[in-house]
Amino acid sequence: MAEIRRGDLIIALIGTGVAPRLRGLDLSDLDMSGLDLNGANLSGANLSGADLSVADLSMADLSAADLVGARLIGANLIGASLYITNLSGAELSWADLMGAYLVGTNLRGVNLYESDLRAANLRESDLRGANLYAANLGVTDLTRADLRGATLHRVDLSDADLSEADLAGADLREAYLVGATITPDQLAVVKSLEGAELPDGLD
Repeated sequence: MAEIRRGDLIIALIGTGVAPRLRGLDLSDLDMSGLDLNGANLSGANLSGADLSVADLSMADLSAADLVGARLIGANLIGASLYITNLSGAELSWADLMGAYLVGTNLRGVNLYESDLRAANLRESDLRGANLYAANLGVTDLTRADLRGATLHRVDLSDADLSEADLAGADLREAYLVGATITPDQLAVVKSLEGAELPDGLD
């Protein structure tokens, strides 16, 4: 498709008013940092390599979108839908994903440093090798999530549901797991639990 300049894109977004419709568009490698995309329909869009840092994507529909290698540093993704979205290798440090829907999402190798994922739905998501250092995953649903080799150092997993999640080789040093749903067998295969606070009966 024809090259879209940042200025042209901003004008187009302003012209659409509330909740711009960008479904299926090729927006790869664009600088979209700081844009107001609240409630936008970006489902199926190609956003690979795009810069969406500090953009407002709250309540946006990003389901099945391609966000491989995208930058979403400090982005607002509260309540956003990222169902089966491909975010592998994306940069999401300090992003706010509270209440986001990430079922079946590819988060392999993603950087979620100090991100907020409270009450997010991450069922069956792929978080292999992801960096979640000091992230907040309180009350998060991680049922059957793949967390093999993930960095969960200093992560808050209070009251999180880790039923059937794969934690083989995960680093859980200083993690806070009080109230979490997790089994001794799951903890037996992690890389480290040094300094972690475990649920009652598992410490």
